Formats: sequence, C-alpha cells, structure tokens
Amino acid sequence: MSELDFLLKKRKNIEENKNVEEVKNETKENVNNNNTDKIKNEMKKFLERDPKIGVWSYPAFLVLQYLYHTIPGFKMSRVAKEALERGLKEMYPELFEIAVKITEEKFK
Repeated sequence: MSELDFLLKKRKNIEENKNVEEVKNETKENVNNNNTDKIKNEMKKFLERDPKIGVWSYPAFLVLQYLYHTIPGFKMSRVAKEALERGLKEMYPELFEIAVKITEEKFK
C-alpha cells in the first residue's frame, strides 16, 4: 500500500466516523426539538411494508450458522431480531422508543 493509499483510507475513515456522529447528533436534535410528531408520521408510512431486513456481515453470518448447526432448535431469525433490536435501542434510544410505541398502537 502506498503512502497516498494509506492517507486516503485514513481520511475516508475519519470522514465516515464524522458522518456517523453527525447523524447521531442530528437524530438526537430532531427528537429533542419536539419533532416527535414528524418522526412518528414518517415511521407510520412504513407500517404496511414487509418488515424484512437484509444484512451483509460475515462475522454475524458465521456465528449464526455455527449456533444453528450446533444447538438443536436454534432459531436464527429470532436471535438476529433480538440482536438488531438491542443494538438499535442502544444506538438510537429516542427513535427506538417512538418505533415501539407506534408498533404497540398498530398491533393492539
């Protein structure tokens, strides 16, 4: 790897990290600025869609495959759902709380 490649890769990583932090801060600001109704309305648009999510991750795939083949009755989709929900709840607690309320209202 040339020095230029190294610097470009480092710059890209820094920019990606800044973008992630900016999105998190922007999300918190949106929720904190009483945009809850706007967020709810936007989320409600997606309620009629199929809630399947595709994820591309070799480490997650390998762990789930190992567990599936070594534990009788292991439910890959259930564990993937729980892991994804825990992660999102930790990363975006305000948005996740709004999504939970909308889901509860929809499926009462």
